[in-house]
Amino acid sequence: MKERTEWTDEQLMMSVRDGNDDAFCRLVDRHRKPILNFVYRFLGNRETAEDVSQDVFVRLWAASRTYVPTARFTTFLYLIARNLCLDHLDKRRRLPPLTSLSQELGAGEGAPRTLEDEIADTRAGPYGEISRRERAAELERALLSLPEDQRLVFVLTEVQGFTYQQAAEVVGCPPGTVASRKSAAVKHLRTRLIPTRVGAEGPG
Repeated sequence: MKERTEWTDEQLMMSVRDGNDDAFCRLVDRHRKPILNFVYRFLGNRETAEDVSQDVFVRLWAASRTYVPTARFTTFLYLIARNLCLDHLDKRRRLPPLTSLSQELGAGEGAPRTLEDEIADTRAGPYGEISRRERAAELERALLSLPEDQRLVFVLTEVQGFTYQQAAEVVGCPPGTVASRKSAAVKHLRTRLIPTRVGAEGPG
């Protein structure tokens, strides 16, 4: 038997199903911050994200009784998170603005990155005279203006670091559809952001 520190998510979840409360605590420790980050970036409100994230793990605990590892655990977990987010949006269609999309994203591996880095158009040229705060405010409005299906795949792939295949399993569509929605999201964001920045430079 592997040491507990080496147990996979699926092994831990099977252990939870067998009544191991410690295994559930380990799953929460592993996934609490990424889930909170995902919900926050999708819903746009910290307090709401904390409440929904707690509900995710309540649902996970309840689902452990009948859990069968037929798919990746992360797919199973993010399906719960996605459904709860969509339920929340159904109840409250008008979302409050995000507080700061220029904050470093902490869920993925590797060097910290920001949403601003992810959607910057490298052809647009420098905009050094525009403050970071102004750019962040533009990003907040632009991201929340995305259709929910496009915002979902953008957050999954760019914030959480999911592959198109992994995102497709959560969204419930082919990877090609994920790629198409991601492309449309980036195009929409650039369309909203670039004219604003060019206008801010003034006539050439």
